[in-house]
Amino acid sequence: MLCRWILVLSASLACAVACFGDQALSQNWVGELKIGDSKRFVQLQLDSARKPFTGTISFPASGRSDIPLSDVSVNGGGVKFAWAEEAGATSFDGKLSAGLLEGTARSGDKQGTLQLAPTVKLTAEAEQQLIGYYEMRPGHILSVLKFPVGPVYSDYTTGQVGVLFPSSEDTYFAGPSFQVPVPVAIHCRISTDPAANLTALHWQDSSGQQIGKKLHQQREEVTFKDGDVALSGTLVLPNGKGPHPAMIRIQGAGPQTRRNAYDGWFAYHGVAYLSFDKRGTGTSTGDWREAGISELAEDVLAAVRFLRQRNDIDPDQIGIEGDSEGGWIAPVVATRDPRIKFVLIWAGPAMDYVPELMNEVEENLKASGLSADELRNALEFKQRTLMMLADGAGLSDEAWAKFQAFVAPYRSEKWFAYVGEAKERGPAQKKLYLMARLRSSEFWRQVKIPVLALYGGKDLNVPAAKNVTALTAELTAARNRDFTIKLFPDANHDGFETTDAMRDNERDRYLTRLVPGLVNTQITWVLAHLRIPASGS
Repeated sequence: MLCRWILVLSASLACAVACFGDQALSQNWVGELKIGDSKRFVQLQLDSARKPFTGTISFPASGRSDIPLSDVSVNGGGVKFAWAEEAGATSFDGKLSAGLLEGTARSGDKQGTLQLAPTVKLTAEAEQQLIGYYEMRPGHILSVLKFPVGPVYSDYTTGQVGVLFPSSEDTYFAGPSFQVPVPVAIHCRISTDPAANLTALHWQDSSGQQIGKKLHQQREEVTFKDGDVALSGTLVLPNGKGPHPAMIRIQGAGPQTRRNAYDGWFAYHGVAYLSFDKRGTGTSTGDWREAGISELAEDVLAAVRFLRQRNDIDPDQIGIEGDSEGGWIAPVVATRDPRIKFVLIWAGPAMDYVPELMNEVEENLKASGLSADELRNALEFKQRTLMMLADGAGLSDEAWAKFQAFVAPYRSEKWFAYVGEAKERGPAQKKLYLMARLRSSEFWRQVKIPVLALYGGKDLNVPAAKNVTALTAELTAARNRDFTIKLFPDANHDGFETTDAMRDNERDRYLTRLVPGLVNTQITWVLAHLRIPASGS
């Protein structure tokens, strides 16, 4: 079977070889450029239909796109080109072999490799056919969902996660880690049987072949209101009549939409899942930049009220899931509505807003290699500026001028780049002020319903140690008799397994899976705290 997959891939790539031979094909490629210690994700576009040949090279994870190629030549199976960046010119000399374009890359006195695989741009129809949740076998679910980097697969049993690259409208491949396309490690294809209303995912990796059936799940576009703000989202319902227990997702910081990787997973296990666009994102109205913790909590409470009005939802079995910033919002929701069934948070702060920002700054500064004196001075400066902003330093021109007068003498310090403050006043300063108006720790001390809180030991966004200590103390003060706090030592902020807390886009591409136990811990705990109708399983 593996040989057949190789033949299919080689056949599609043989077209590239043949078409290069008659100089009539525009071809897109993805791959890896490795020179010295540098590893970069590459997107290449070669246009062999023009003379002289043209093309561009992009490095999306590094923020560089559409760099023109020069000296492009295509001769039989050989390909040469060059491009220029700030660091200097790089040249490539390679050939097509076994369907891949690979060869030597030279930059100055350094030499490395560039290896690429051909890809195509998906039509909206093909993408829609691919996207969904697949039952590979009972209890083993694999999803393929749309993300900015492309279609991303998630295996909820193994935890493996990665980007799928299309080689045709119905065939795809993936590399050994999240966004590393070569060497090719996974092949898959989509097949359909319209008569049986069946879509299948044929999956081939090192463990063998699996065929999964696409789940037919009821996905409903919904709208509800919090005062003048109209919030739009997607409700995924389990199969069966119900009424179903439900979970509402509370988004993380910034302009977060309803996008998530778990709605169909929870629905498969009998739990309805509502995710919605934060105010001012997606198709929701309002402006998240003008909202503090209290206002964002009211948006979630509006979602709770909306679900309780439905006959297919059990009004007394609605829980909330807070990711990252959601850790500040979740306890406010739980105390304002005593009927909330449970709280689940991942990487959610238990410390108040400014102390948690300082916690994040401190852990990042420690990882930066500053001396003890530099670290102390940088932290003292940041503590002062955050307190000034929390007191309104960014709300008026006069207050901002005083703030800048305080900051100015420190701009020449070596450590300033790590804790620097903007020179221009914008929405960020007001947002900080709004978020600091409410002390979420005071609300955690009132939460008596079941709580599951999960943290990552390699998380520099919400460093775990102080938050675990704070949440333990807060829930103990609340006399909460049902709370579980679990630390995954090798998890980063997004739940990926890693040995390195320092992150950037290029290094993140080499992550391979969610930390073992993360997905199972959540679903096992949630199901233990809910009543699932027999027909909803």
